[in-house]
Amino acid sequence: MENLMKQSLDAKAVREWLEGQEEAEKVIRRERVKFLLSLTPEKSLELYLSLSRIGYKARREQSFVLLKMRQCLERLAEKNFAAGG
Repeated sequence: MENLMKQSLDAKAVREWLEGQEEAEKVIRRERVKFLLSLTPEKSLELYLSLSRIGYKARREQSFVLLKMRQCLERLAEKNFAAGG
């Protein structure tokens, strides 16, 4: 574990990972829109009511951990890039 803490991040790998995450979000968004557009009004209402019954509305924000991890990786990538890494 100590060796992992001493390793520096590869700025290029971090940037590629972040780009991959952004692309994945775009794909998921497109698929979500496609799915929602395919629903009939009746099916939309059924899904909405079932999700509201189980408290889905309370968990619509992004994961705090994932958000902080992405912010940290972005800062590290910027720091490594600025240092010429």
